[in-house]
Amino acid sequence: MYKTLFSLLLCLITVCCSAQDPKFSQYFASPLTLNPAYTGFFDGDYRFAVNTRQQWGNLGDPYNTYSVSGDLKLIQDENFTNSVFSIGLSGLFDESFNKALKSQYISASFSYYQYLDIEHRFKFGLAPQISYVSKYLDYNKLTFASQYDEDGHFDMSLPNHLDLKNDRTSYFDLNLGGNFSATFNRLSLALGYSFYHISKPRENMLNGNEDIVPYRRTIHLSMLYKANELVDLNFSGISLAQRANRETIVGGVVGFRPNEETKIKVNAGLWYKFNQSAVYPYLGLSVGNITAGLNYTVAANKMLNNTPRTYEISLIYTHNNSKGYKLACPKF
Repeated sequence: MYKTLFSLLLCLITVCCSAQDPKFSQYFASPLTLNPAYTGFFDGDYRFAVNTRQQWGNLGDPYNTYSVSGDLKLIQDENFTNSVFSIGLSGLFDESFNKALKSQYISASFSYYQYLDIEHRFKFGLAPQISYVSKYLDYNKLTFASQYDEDGHFDMSLPNHLDLKNDRTSYFDLNLGGNFSATFNRLSLALGYSFYHISKPRENMLNGNEDIVPYRRTIHLSMLYKANELVDLNFSGISLAQRANRETIVGGVVGFRPNEETKIKVNAGLWYKFNQSAVYPYLGLSVGNITAGLNYTVAANKMLNNTPRTYEISLIYTHNNSKGYKLACPKF
């Protein structure tokens, strides 16, 4: 009885978790998981980005998601060429259910950008991305009703009466992204589209059945307006769809420098997530080549009579981020 009930529960967990990819509120701080075409799309020579997210920490064991990425332009100076090639590597790591279910996404991407005019105001880029995905369920970290003794005390040493053969799965995957940007005197724009799981990979866990990983399609738009030498305004939004899961997030950030000589900039803003009626206040600080950001989710929808608490911390290092390339945002 316990085995049957728990097997059904594990199947439900697997279906729910495989129905959508891990993602971030600070999507701009995990660029290569948002769009492969964001490989090399930044001011500078190379870039490293790290992001960590803890979701629903006050409602039991939290969901933890981490990302790390690095991308490099294969040219010395973008101002003196019409074509830009870049390469990137990224890792996405997700833990849930008391760290019993772990997922890893290791990806390599290659982008090609072509300037469309002699003044380098407009450019368009395409990028394929190859990923290796592995998922593992350690059911020894989960608890079962059969592990309560005769006195009603919980005992992890008692058997769980499970015989799961498919506790892990792995596969290769193919993703593709495109991005267009336009830069003017004080205004820059970027519009991108990404298509994940083009190769229709199959997952095989727990029940032995193979499930096709659903497509993930994302459209994202960003705009940067420099009000003056001290203040800039960033607006951005994304809309993604993966099977029945649909999300739309829009928001903006104001960047402020105390004076023209300083390399310090303070960023503050917020985003709104429509499908969950959630608000993400954001606070960031840029010092030279390094930008750090923190956001906290203020959710209007409650779960179990509690408001879920979710936060993210990001850190981005961009080498030579003030060389004056004609690139669009995001720049916070």
